[in-house]
Amino acid sequence: MSSNDAEIHGSLRALALPRRAVLHMGFVAGISAGLGHLAEAAQRSPRNADVALLNAALALEHQAIAAYDAGVGTGLLKGETLELARHFQSQHRAHRDLLVGEIRKLGGTPAVALASYTFKGKDDAPIEFRTAEDVLVFALGLEGGAASAYLGLLPQLTSRAMLSTIAGIACDEAQHVAAIRLLMRQQPAPDAVVR
Repeated sequence: MSSNDAEIHGSLRALALPRRAVLHMGFVAGISAGLGHLAEAAQRSPRNADVALLNAALALEHQAIAAYDAGVGTGLLKGETLELARHFQSQHRAHRDLLVGEIRKLGGTPAVALASYTFKGKDDAPIEFRTAEDVLVFALGLEGGAASAYLGLLPQLTSRAMLSTIAGIACDEAQHVAAIRLLMRQQPAPDAVVR
């Protein structure tokens, strides 16, 4: 493994750890810091810049797919809520497939999903789902973090051709947030500017 590959893999690991908190609480600072670290590493090797950033996003999509498996697998979601969760998971699979295609077009090797994922809260204890609302709170944090992560990617990409795809995924993630907020009987669009 080259030193550049080691830097990219280290950055991906650093990005995945803060994602655990995002999944439960909706914090995005860790993702932004991880993407910033990736961008710094990529500047030293511009040829791999977009591949590294897209692989970071791909790693997050793998986690999102697994997170929806966990949420749906609880049996707590019913009816339209269950259908919506499955629909969102299918969209995360579509995001994954788009990212894999773009990484391959750039000559990169797509990040692979882990064999299993453990989702932890801010206290580092495994997240326990006792109610459907617990699952929805978890999903809200997941989707909010994903929307912010994709927005954070936009100014860092060197390929202008990728901007519309990444912006479109960010918008889709924001739609997920609004839909989940509606299910929770919350204001679906509480802020005039999404950050």
